[in-house]
Amino acid sequence: MQQPLAKARPARKGQSIVEFALSSILIVLLLAGAVDFGRAFYTYVVVLNMAGEAATILAFYPDNDINQDDSTGRFTPDNATFQRRAEQVAARSLGLVINSNDTTNISDADVQALSPSGADMNWVRRKQGCAFNIQVSYRLNDLFFPALLGFQRLTIGGSSGSRFTTNSSQWRSNQYPNCLP
Repeated sequence: MQQPLAKARPARKGQSIVEFALSSILIVLLLAGAVDFGRAFYTYVVVLNMAGEAATILAFYPDNDINQDDSTGRFTPDNATFQRRAEQVAARSLGLVINSNDTTNISDADVQALSPSGADMNWVRRKQGCAFNIQVSYRLNDLFFPALLGFQRLTIGGSSGSRFTTNSSQWRSNQYPNCLP
């Protein structure tokens, strides 16, 4: 007795390979995005730590500033300034990601002491009890998705506030008797 011939199914030999190739592209993009987001979030936490460290140093040592003039006769070693302490936090936290002497990602101008209203907090305004903010900016240059979208760098910023625990050696009570708003 003869068996009826089964209907021939169309050949689908390469279908699973094509499906895997298409889905693996999506999975790799999702993984790269998760890694980028993780690195950016970790860098944000480090930037907040940098601002906190700089605020602590500046609160106790208001003269330790990279821009300090030497009219007081005091010499502040470069590594004792609040700017360098913030950069050292980045170098410790981010390990081999940045070099504390490398100004590509962070420079002295990226660590600033400002009054709560945003005015420059120079030495003659650094009075005991006055509030100040430290603002830090850090640039990430090597993220995958921002580069894919055409952004060359992503700047991450953070700030921390504190109050001076002592007067600056250059504070002038007759010029600035009150704190800045």
